[in-house]
Amino acid sequence: MVTDYRRYEMNYWEKGWYILLAAAFLFTIGIIFFSNILIALIISLGSLWYPRYKSLELTKKQQQELNLQFRDALYSVASALNVGLSLENAFRAAYKDLQIIYNDENTYILKELMLITRRLEINEPIEACLTELAVRSGLDDIYSFVDTVIICKHCGGNLVEVAKNSSNIIRDKIDICNEIEVSLARQKYEQKILNAMPIVFIGLMKFGGGGYMDPLYTSYKGYLLMAAALTILAVSYIISRKIFDFKV
Repeated sequence: MVTDYRRYEMNYWEKGWYILLAAAFLFTIGIIFFSNILIALIISLGSLWYPRYKSLELTKKQQQELNLQFRDALYSVASALNVGLSLENAFRAAYKDLQIIYNDENTYILKELMLITRRLEINEPIEACLTELAVRSGLDDIYSFVDTVIICKHCGGNLVEVAKNSSNIIRDKIDICNEIEVSLARQKYEQKILNAMPIVFIGLMKFGGGGYMDPLYTSYKGYLLMAAALTILAVSYIISRKIFDFKV
């Protein structure tokens, strides 16, 4: 089966696991903020939407893995083109080379190269194979490489330089992303602590405050105040995630 890297398809076990984790977390939040089992159960219903959010994160992860592996494939393709092989045979050679690097046949790039090889055996043009991969990947780097290859095939051009330049561009982008991730690691850790501290503080006051928080759980004004506090925490979490969500 071909993989659509623009979305991550969860199986039933994954969906159930993520819903269970989110429900447990939201139920705990409901108990801490409202001290009411019914309200906590209602809040925990939000876990039904968590798999959709998690699938976006997993989609980004699988695209990053494919991009990194595609860079390795381009190195091998460039080497094969450099010794005089055609573009079609270069991708066949890349498949054999990467089988040595990646032992798992379920690796994204191995599955894609195997699919390209099989389609070439039934005389499908390499341009169609690469274009279909670019569409399913949803990655700008692969789109750019495929567009350049098609132009070189029809109008003439140095495919060796195209493959080398594309692999170098992908490598540079990956290196830049890694440098940014390292530089932001401390800030992301602090962000997680700051998001968790209010919840921990309220929990400590509730369970160890000797009734200090009871007025907030016995009146409508108290419930409204806790609802406002929870809303502010949720909004601040969303904003902090947006700040650290960047694209090179």
